Amino acid sequence: MKSPIEEYLIKKIEMNKKILFSEFMDISLYHPDYGYYTKKPNIFGDKGDFITSPITSHMFGECISYEFINILKTQEKSSILELGGGDGSLAISIFNFLKENNSLPDKYIILEISQNLVNKQQQRIKSELPEAYELFKWVTDLEGIKINGLIIANEFFDALPTERFRIKNSKLETLYIELNNKSLNYRWDEASNDFTNELLKAKNNYNINFSDGYVSELNLNNAKWIKLIDQCIQSGVLFIIDYGYPSQEYFLQDRSDGTLVCIHQHKSNFNPLLNIGDQDISSFVNFSHLKNLSLDTGSTVSGFLSQSAFLINLNILDLYHSKDYSGDEALIESNKLKNILLPNTMGELFKVLVMQKNIDLELKSTREFNQMNKL
Repeated sequence: MKSPIEEYLIKKIEMNKKILFSEFMDISLYHPDYGYYTKKPNIFGDKGDFITSPITSHMFGECISYEFINILKTQEKSSILELGGGDGSLAISIFNFLKENNSLPDKYIILEISQNLVNKQQQRIKSELPEAYELFKWVTDLEGIKINGLIIANEFFDALPTERFRIKNSKLETLYIELNNKSLNYRWDEASNDFTNELLKAKNNYNINFSDGYVSELNLNNAKWIKLIDQCIQSGVLFIIDYGYPSQEYFLQDRSDGTLVCIHQHKSNFNPLLNIGDQDISSFVNFSHLKNLSLDTGSTVSGFLSQSAFLINLNILDLYHSKDYSGDEALIESNKLKNILLPNTMGELFKVLVMQKNIDLELKSTREFNQMNKL
C-alpha cells in the first residue's frame, strides 16, 4: 500500500513524465501536508532522527553570542536572524547568554516554513523565555526582512533540495525520478547548459576531472539563498555552519558516489526512495561554491574554519571552565563538549564560512586557525 506522499508523487510524475531529483527532495522534506519537516512529530534529539550541535550543548549558542556582543560595539541596535530554528535550542541558549550579559538583540527572527516546527519553537520559548517572547518573530520567507547584526545558518544549506549528476560515457547527466510500473524509479538525462555552467563555478576553477560513472551533487538553490541573504543583511555578519568540504575535497575521485545521505532513527542510508516523508535527506555543502556566490554579491568572505576552531576562537574552553561543573554534571558536560569539538565527532566534520557586509569589525570567530586558502 502506497503512503499519501507516494501517491502524491506518482500523480505528479504521471502528469509530467518525470521530475528532477531536487523536486522529489523538496516534496519529500517540505510538502505542507506530507513532508518530513512539516508533519513528522519527532525529528530532533534521542527520540527523533538526529542531533545538532545546539541540542548537544548550550555552549554552542553561547559561543556564537560572543560574536554578537562584539558586533554590538559597532551597532547600537542589532538583530539576529536564524535560518531554520530546529527545536529552538540555539535561540534559547543565545538569548539566555545575551540576557546575562545585558546584550539582548532588538529582535530575534526565525525563518521557518514548517508550521509544525514553528509551533514547537513557540511553545518552548514561551515556556523557557516568557519575559522575552515578544522579541521573537517568525517568518516563512525573507521578503522585507532587513538585518543589522547577525545571521546564523546552522545546518540550513545541507537541507536545501539538490540536484544529482553523473558522468556516463564522458557526458554529464542529471538525475530525475520517473515511474516504472507505478513505482518510483531513477532516470538519468543529459544535463542542461545552465547546469553545466554552474558546475564549473562549483568546481572553483580547479582542474577537477570526473571519471566515468562518477556521481555527485550540485545545489542550484545555493545561488537563490545567498542572494536572498545578501538582500536581507544591511550590515553585519553571516555564519554558515554545516557539514561539508571545499571543492577539491568535495569532488575527490574516491568520493565517487556523492555525499547524499538519508537519516532515519539515527541510522544512515543512501536510498532517498526509502521511508519517503519519514527520513531526512541531505547533501554535504560545497563551501567553495558558497564562497564564490557570496563574492558575486559583493560580500566579504572573511573566514573558513572547522567548527572546533570556530568555537575555540569564541572562548568555548574558557566558557566551560567558568561553569565550575562538578561530579556527574562535570562528566556529562565534558562529554557534550567533546561531541561538538573533537575531530572524530562534529568538530572537524562541520565547517564554518564567515561573511561580513558593510561592517568594519575584527571578528573573534576568525582570529586564529583560518583556512581561507583551502577555498
